[in-house]
Amino acid sequence: MGLHSIAHACGHTATVNLYGRRADRESRARWLAERSCGSCRQEEKNRERAEENERCAQANQAAGLPALTGSPKQVAWAETIRADLLSLLDQERTGPTGMPGRGSRTEAEDGSSRERRGLVETAHTALSEITEARWFIDHQSSSVLSLSQLVRRGRLRPRTVRDKEVGFTLSGLNRLTFPAGEVVGWELGGQRVRLRLVSSRWEGCSVVHPASMTQEEPDGAVTVRFGGEWTLGVSDGARTRAVTAEAFYLDRVNRQTEPGERHFWGPPRYTPGEWNEFDVPEGEVTEQEDSDRELAVVQLACSRWEGLHFKHPVSMTRRHRPGFVTVRFGPRWDFTLLGGERTLRVNGQEVHADRTAPLPQPGPSLAVEPTLWHSVRFHPFRVFRTRDKDAWAARFPLESAWPQAVVFHRDSVCRQGEDGFVVWRFHDDWHFRVRTPDSGTVELSAEEFLAATVDWAGRAPVPGTYVREPDRLVPDGEINVPDELREDDPFLAGDESAAI
Repeated sequence: MGLHSIAHACGHTATVNLYGRRADRESRARWLAERSCGSCRQEEKNRERAEENERCAQANQAAGLPALTGSPKQVAWAETIRADLLSLLDQERTGPTGMPGRGSRTEAEDGSSRERRGLVETAHTALSEITEARWFIDHQSSSVLSLSQLVRRGRLRPRTVRDKEVGFTLSGLNRLTFPAGEVVGWELGGQRVRLRLVSSRWEGCSVVHPASMTQEEPDGAVTVRFGGEWTLGVSDGARTRAVTAEAFYLDRVNRQTEPGERHFWGPPRYTPGEWNEFDVPEGEVTEQEDSDRELAVVQLACSRWEGLHFKHPVSMTRRHRPGFVTVRFGPRWDFTLLGGERTLRVNGQEVHADRTAPLPQPGPSLAVEPTLWHSVRFHPFRVFRTRDKDAWAARFPLESAWPQAVVFHRDSVCRQGEDGFVVWRFHDDWHFRVRTPDSGTVELSAEEFLAATVDWAGRAPVPGTYVREPDRLVPDGEINVPDELREDDPFLAGDESAAI
């Protein structure tokens, strides 16, 4: 490594730090001396680029292409990019229609070729009309395929008669001026401005625009700029919808003669895994208090579950648009529909679909299902909860068909009320497995279980009747119970799996 003073061919001298063996450094120094210095080479590149930009600008002007808008540097650079892209499309337009070495083309291949040529022609026409220098700079690396895809997706197209009449451009920036009275205010420390829509199809809504694309006028008005490919979020205060730049521009340049009715967005589409909401008519909602909670009772009308209702926390409802109540619910939410012969559990997506697209008139209800649900209440002294809290167990009394037998039921279909009674719910197709004291198993249908428990379920034990030996209150070492007196109860023995 060492410093070398290089006398360049351009006459300038520069000191450079070279690395490697001495012979390599000397060879490198001689090579540098034969070339111009870095500053001169950069000036030469800039001069060549400027000459190329000027040639392209003159050629574009001679071809009748419109003048570009933007800063002087952007315009000069974009002239060359425009010429290159149009030349690329010209080569595709005038290229051969078939491929060498192949036989006759099929009808499908001919159709595909015509479609490709059509996309290329459309792209060429659209590029010939673009006046925004920034667009060409942003798409300088585009290929024929990528430009064709823009045409296919509708993001690149020639300006229509309507576009020319109203001044909208899809491939460039558009400008709109809002009077001072429509400027709601600046937010986030002046980083964005909120504008109110007046005499609009979205009457009373607002849109937020970045300050970097906004110019404030002396009279308090603001001029906003936005690309033709943008989407703008129009908010009614609670819900926001994405509106295309073209629709937004046309709404503002073709204002209604006078303000219309206040606009509110309807409920959005259902999104799996997210919080969702739907609207119900206000007349179908009442409020009630249940266990110190405020609940909204929603009646289902013009519904697949006609005549039923569900209860929902008031904290998860709001009044949004006039005449409606918005019901919000979380992911994996199930609604419990009440009021029929049996209770139904319906997932949130189905209820959302039913309420966002109600029937035109009341129709047949799907509340009737083939399985009938039953409820059996047990006195708290007759049941106990398993240690892992996922099931309840009931012991048959001595006077029953299976004395001291134990039957289990899932906790998810059991409910303990304030009076202590535990309610077991099950449908007609349910089967119970009853474990007898001799370790046998008896399987009962729902009908047989109802018949076996009808005489004692819901009643307190007879005084003096054994229910279950209480938990030990002292260590085993302080008392001695003979083995023949111990009851064969898997829960007392610590083996829950044997009982289940």
